[in-house]
Amino acid sequence: MCGILLCVTSEVADDKNIQQQVNNGDRDALKRRGPDASSEIEIYFPTAWKAIFSGYTLWLQGNAPDVQPLIDSSGNILLWNGDVFYNQIGGEFIPKGLSDSAFLLQKLKDVETVEEICNILEVINGPWSMVYYKKNLNQIITGRDRFGRHSLLWNCPARDGEILSSLLITSSSSLESAHNSTLFEIPASHLFQISFGNTIQVKKIHSRKPYAVNNKPISEHTFFDWVTHSLENKSSDHIISEYLNICQKEVEGLKVILLASIKSRIECQPMLCKTCVPLHLSGENVQCTHSKVAILFSGGLDSSVLAALTDRVWPKNESIDLLNVAFPLRNKKNPSSNEFDVPDRLTGLQALEELRRLNPSRKWNFCEINVQLDELLEMRKSKIAALIHPASTVLDDSIGCAQWFAARGQGILTGCPNREKYVSPARIVLMGAGADEQMAGYARHRQRFANGGWPSLITEVEMEMNRISERNLGRDNRILADHGRAPRLPYLDEMVVEYLARLPIWTKVDLRLPIGLGDKIILRALAYQLGLPRTAVEPKRAIQFGSKIAKTEARKEKGSHVCDRLTKSLELGQ
Repeated sequence: MCGILLCVTSEVADDKNIQQQVNNGDRDALKRRGPDASSEIEIYFPTAWKAIFSGYTLWLQGNAPDVQPLIDSSGNILLWNGDVFYNQIGGEFIPKGLSDSAFLLQKLKDVETVEEICNILEVINGPWSMVYYKKNLNQIITGRDRFGRHSLLWNCPARDGEILSSLLITSSSSLESAHNSTLFEIPASHLFQISFGNTIQVKKIHSRKPYAVNNKPISEHTFFDWVTHSLENKSSDHIISEYLNICQKEVEGLKVILLASIKSRIECQPMLCKTCVPLHLSGENVQCTHSKVAILFSGGLDSSVLAALTDRVWPKNESIDLLNVAFPLRNKKNPSSNEFDVPDRLTGLQALEELRRLNPSRKWNFCEINVQLDELLEMRKSKIAALIHPASTVLDDSIGCAQWFAARGQGILTGCPNREKYVSPARIVLMGAGADEQMAGYARHRQRFANGGWPSLITEVEMEMNRISERNLGRDNRILADHGRAPRLPYLDEMVVEYLARLPIWTKVDLRLPIGLGDKIILRALAYQLGLPRTAVEPKRAIQFGSKIAKTEARKEKGSHVCDRLTKSLELGQ
């Protein structure tokens, strides 16, 4: 995870607005993303353009942090904000001790054409956003992975053939850039080629293929009537057991591929926490015994399965931090109850009990992150609103604020006798993004199924995945990475996505079954099989409702409306 920035202006008439924001807050926002190494270079393109390349590195791969921007012997420049998982690109393994960014720079140097550059990028397994200047072409290639898991913003509306007088590309926004300029998320539907002549010209290249689900006809489903018999006075446990009798192979396949996804994501780090990395880089001999992995943990299905599987592949002597956020209940039904006993806190503690039964010897650090209204207002104004930008809805505000406090990891450990404060030192944070989109976890999936049956459900799932890069992943990346942690999304691993897409829809979901059973039934069955029977039947609850942030400020508003709190925060933060 890194912070990257490119600013291009004319040698003759510098864009003072862009120069000002680069010189002020943007660098601070990027340094929070990449605190371990930084550098900046200024070069002049042959066609009278001045370019500033800035890079801020969060060290996760290689024997030491790579200082960005990276420059090869031919003068090509790479700004890389990504993670190459499974230690290879296109079947070619990364040599031990070498970082993914240095390896990618070498591979890009060895090719000549824009098409060859795109072909290398498209076989990377892992999230990324990048800027690559190919000197002999005097062109820049930029873009994000096909799911848009890492943020990248620019001052271009992204119309094909767009002509600009200046260019700004950055992986995060500050108060200055959010307030003073119009930034857009770089679409993940294409990669982009930027040419420099009398003007700056932006061209779409390399269109991504749309996501498609196995649409095997229902008539070929030989065990399709199982639900009718299962609903006759049967318990949830019995229904899941019957499903497992039919779809055991599919559930086992999901477990195997998710384990590989999680393993690659938590092992891809130098096994040092946030506290110990600076000591190591200063030359000290450090034996780090602190937490290195955290999970955004509501106690819901998605995060609990991640926790149970992480337990299977993470060393037994290593602790795992479970980050659980809550906002105060406004109207408590029981006056003697804790004001932070929100739904996600209660399900989190319930899931913690199940995890402790699965592995009593594991040190599970359940971090109660309790956020009062005054702190929410202050941090939204000073930081969060800018990170959410250019997203701007009420839903963006609720989710973005909840995730920012959760990822900060500052709270109290459950069971700690003295209620001492705890700040998670983990540099890797797992989150469950992508499970609902692929396995029909949202209420709208059930509505589509009710109105149009299986064909409508397939269409909705395909639409969800084809637009996932446009909705929230860039926002989530800016929010979580602001704490110098790397957010990693095992459900959106390319091989997990490919596996689920190959399965017929009814092996993953059956919305003839009630809420808390039919939605994501393949994942519920996996949770049940792993030893999480209560969590397996928990209904979907979005973070804004489970944490109660949606009710904290007592507003009646729709999630799709523009959020005036974000707009005012950006104005007040100036």
